[in-house]
Amino acid sequence: MYLINYDFYDLQALFIFFRSKPERLSDYKSALNDIIDYTMTPQVRYVDHNNIRKIIRPYYNEIDEILSWLLVDNAYPTNVYIIKQEVVYSIISAILREMLDSCDDMSRSYLLCDATHNIPSVLIDEVKKRKIIRIMIKEYRKRYDPQFLKDELKLL
Repeated sequence: MYLINYDFYDLQALFIFFRSKPERLSDYKSALNDIIDYTMTPQVRYVDHNNIRKIIRPYYNEIDEILSWLLVDNAYPTNVYIIKQEVVYSIISAILREMLDSCDDMSRSYLLCDATHNIPSVLIDEVKKRKIIRIMIKEYRKRYDPQFLKDELKLL
């Protein structure tokens, strides 16, 4: 299913949360799997708003007060656009899968979230996406996975 640009800002906020609290990542495994499933579902013309919030909301825990923005649907009156590039969804899914794979290693989770937290906004706002993302994930690749996002970035 398609997401809108504001969903990518929500993903960015989620990644920032996990960067600050990597120990909480494992409690949101099901939510991350649901986001992967959603982004890998065949695309349709109909687009809803607040998709990421709606997916994560059932998993929200009150101890994560910083995520309370999930509880409110936003109304987007202007500058809303649909993200249609398939490679963008592949990149987001690859990042989420890597988060799931690394959630038992706090150091790795932190570095991954630190390396990727701005990628959602880069994917929708920047011109030189590939170059910027390569720079952002360089240290993570060096320490944990040299192949991380390699195939996806070729398509960008």
